[in-house]
Amino acid sequence: MSHMSDQAGAEGSAAPDVVLLVSRARGLARAGELEGALRLLREAEATELGGHRDVLDLRARVHAQRGETAEAAECWRRVLARHPDDPAAGAGLTRLGRTGPVAALGRHRARTALVAAACVTAVVAGVLTALDGPRPARAGTDRAAGGRQSPGASARAGGGQDEDQADARRAAALADDLRAPGLRVTAHGESVEVVFTQGLFSEGAQLTPAGARHLALLGERLAGRHLSVTVHGHAATVPGAPRSGGSVVALWRALVAARELGAASGQPLTAFTTDSADQRDAPYPDPARNRTVTLVIAPERGL
Repeated sequence: MSHMSDQAGAEGSAAPDVVLLVSRARGLARAGELEGALRLLREAEATELGGHRDVLDLRARVHAQRGETAEAAECWRRVLARHPDDPAAGAGLTRLGRTGPVAALGRHRARTALVAAACVTAVVAGVLTALDGPRPARAGTDRAAGGRQSPGASARAGGGQDEDQADARRAAALADDLRAPGLRVTAHGESVEVVFTQGLFSEGAQLTPAGARHLALLGERLAGRHLSVTVHGHAATVPGAPRSGGSVVALWRALVAARELGAASGQPLTAFTTDSADQRDAPYPDPARNRTVTLVIAPERGL
């Protein structure tokens, strides 16, 4: 761990146990077992490991991943009480302070936490990405952004090519059905990318009235269809914030948007895949317009 070389006293002597504990908890978090990760870290409270800053830092990140901002802030404050210059804790509190309480998300925290746990197995959100460095590009991003097919898709022949063509026709028809004012809808191969022309959120994960309307109208158009829907949350880049790796607020925006789309379409929240998009994938150069989400939607094959 990056902080362990300068630990003193009890923290320094406990470093090997801290490495094992944090490694186990982080592995659970990456696998989507957020509750299991927290259970391990909380159990350490009864030992000298509980106050170690690497343990508290990981606890804060997992709490933030679950939308539990008060608990995350408390963990980072405990770090700063003993290590006032800790950069990770300071940056974490700064991010939480910028977003503030999100009332709309708070009412649905129990449900959205389950979605975050389900999605983290496929996409590691920004709060955990910081543990391992920059996040790799999302699978399918090239296709959604530039229309390039994967080598595997281009190599298919015979019946596979016929299926690809059928998928492309279904995607093109879906794009035609979804086009509406305020949306930029583009078919890319077998999927459809939906970009909102204006920002959906005023600050944090608070929807604007117009943003809520756009999501509701789009959700109504998704009703009754058999689709695979991925919601990528975006956040405006601000001075001092990481410029890659995703963010907590971007994940919250994806979760809130999925909740609105689900309510309008009649689909459960678990029917949507959500993640925090990398800052480099922001759809616009304008920060206000980047307070948004983008969607990648694909008709399910054979339905």
